[in-house]
Amino acid sequence: MDYRRLLLALGAQIGVFILGALSWLALTRGLFASALLCGLGALGLAVLGLSLTALNLTRERLLNRLAPGSTFPSELNRRRLQLLLDETPSPLLLQTEDGQLIAVNRAARSLFDVAYALPVASRKVLLGGDGALTGLGGQVRWKGATYAVHRAEMVEPQQTSHLAVLTDISADVRAAEATALRDLLRVLNHELMNALTPVASMSKSALDLLGDDTPEARAAAAKALERVVARTEGLHDFINAYRALTRLPPPVMQPVALDEWLDVLRESFTAQWSDKGVVFECDRATATVLMDEDQMWLCAGNLLNNGAQAALEVPNPRVRLSVREVEGTVCLRIEDSGKGIPTGDADQVFLPFYTTKATGTGVGLSLAKQIVQGHGGALTLKAAVPGDPDRLSGACFEFGLKQV
Repeated sequence: MDYRRLLLALGAQIGVFILGALSWLALTRGLFASALLCGLGALGLAVLGLSLTALNLTRERLLNRLAPGSTFPSELNRRRLQLLLDETPSPLLLQTEDGQLIAVNRAARSLFDVAYALPVASRKVLLGGDGALTGLGGQVRWKGATYAVHRAEMVEPQQTSHLAVLTDISADVRAAEATALRDLLRVLNHELMNALTPVASMSKSALDLLGDDTPEARAAAAKALERVVARTEGLHDFINAYRALTRLPPPVMQPVALDEWLDVLRESFTAQWSDKGVVFECDRATATVLMDEDQMWLCAGNLLNNGAQAALEVPNPRVRLSVREVEGTVCLRIEDSGKGIPTGDADQVFLPFYTTKATGTGVGLSLAKQIVQGHGGALTLKAAVPGDPDRLSGACFEFGLKQV
């Protein structure tokens, strides 16, 4: 309260008391005019005192309502924030410590058909068995659409919550799939034509030679047919590789102690490549990750074998597998000391059946990429960094696994 107004109110009350006493004294002496004048003065001071008191009370109420922690501005800010969130096109999900998954804005409520929180059944379908938002992968599918997931942790004095922003990337995914299909058809056409053209030519030559009933012609026809058989077997191997690529089942995700899994991978690689002089460097790990052991074994094995073959092209061949943890994700990096991938081939290495090796099928990297994508991640070829002491000179591939 303002002390000046308080003093004025007290002065008014004292004035009322004094004027009242003077009015009573004048009345007892028969001075009616003086008594009336003093009475009116006392009444005026009383009204002034009441007005000052009411003004102070009104001022205090206004100050309390406009204080930083008051109810009125807090409610106003809450409504303003909710309005902004409702205008956000990306669905927002918030999970509190009790496990409840809240649809924060209008886009989320519309996507999941809820008024506030997702039911347990929807939560399990979206998040998996543990029902934790922290386990949500880099991408998620819902109602036929694909969403990229971005997570954040909100630490408050009372609790810690987790926020997820879902961004619809269905159009981008469809465009990428269409591009991949065109690339696949182009490679298939190239490979099939390379296989079938000589088969047709040699078959015709053998047929013509069989019409000439001489030992030399029969020998030449037999040699042509041998080549036809060899090319047919090569085409059969190509088709088997294609079947392996297209029949990859969905991963069976389970918690796996990464260090134990790496121990087995280390022993397998050493048994295959140590006699050839390839040195394998592998980090230790303490994390537990979600993955399909068999599929990820195939993925890592392809990357390591490719690295070993590339490293053998230079002296002192080395392959390195490094592990680092980044915000709930365990990143695995596999690199070699070979000559690296030429810049012109960097955009082609993940295409099915594309290979720069004379005996390669071109399936390994494409299959590894498909496996990592099935785990909710992305397999990337890291650009070379000249002069970086922490990098080997050859190719470097990296992917992430969700940490439990």
